[in-house]
Amino acid sequence: MQPENIALKTPYLPVKGTIRSIQPMAADNYLFDITESTGSLASCKPGQFVELWVPGVGECPISVCSGRVGESIQLMVRRAGRVTSALFQLEEGDWVGLRGPYGQGFPMHEFKGRNLCMVAGGLGVAPIRSVWQYALDHREDFGKLILIYGMRHTTDILFRQELKFLLRRRDIDIFIGAEEVMGPELPPIAAQLGRVTDMLRLADISPDYCVAVCGPPVMYKYVIAGLKQKGVPDEQIWLSLERHMKCGIGKCGHCFIGGKFNCKAGPVFALPEIKHAPEAIECANGEY
Repeated sequence: MQPENIALKTPYLPVKGTIRSIQPMAADNYLFDITESTGSLASCKPGQFVELWVPGVGECPISVCSGRVGESIQLMVRRAGRVTSALFQLEEGDWVGLRGPYGQGFPMHEFKGRNLCMVAGGLGVAPIRSVWQYALDHREDFGKLILIYGMRHTTDILFRQELKFLLRRRDIDIFIGAEEVMGPELPPIAAQLGRVTDMLRLADISPDYCVAVCGPPVMYKYVIAGLKQKGVPDEQIWLSLERHMKCGIGKCGHCFIGGKFNCKAGPVFALPEIKHAPEAIECANGEY
């Protein structure tokens, strides 16, 4: 059996991917569009992740940020370490290795027929993008759609051009907030001064909404508190713990949280599964 055929049979070996395009999004944040011919990643669901391998350097887990995965897959990468720094030295036409997809994504089948709110903080907008792209591609399957996106500075806004188009649509309500407005940005975008929780208060969310959340862990307890004030039950809130990823197959133990391997049982969990795990959600006064 040839090695390329083995790769088709197992998620443990990488497939060869060719970088089709590299698009700067913000400082040290690039969007990589990567093609691969085996089709082994076509089953990727919103919220899942892949292991990206740079030959001679190593590999790291990256959440998939495209809701449409076929011959190509899109990854939003922030330069943060040895592997990502090496990736930023590559050019269009160079190749990398990809293995996966791994983990449990957002339960889009459970969201169907329901109102859906998507909450993203910072780089957490990358996996949430896969959710809104999927929902908009299957718009007839969902009720009302709300997107809430917050970041520290307006210079940190990712997918700026795509968000400008979304803001023109009438079938999704969008709230974008930044803690600090930093001068004129091109293209300009309708962002408000405030945090994710401020945008959450502005949104018309009722108890019948399902909610998909991804962002820095410190954000979660405040988002959960805001959703509870709006009457959203715990079982209708899904959180991505994608920042805890490592090997992808539950061998290194890096992602062991609340008695579960995050890379296998997650990274997306319904709130009742993890609300008592302090390492998953930062707690205040013993409450989430």
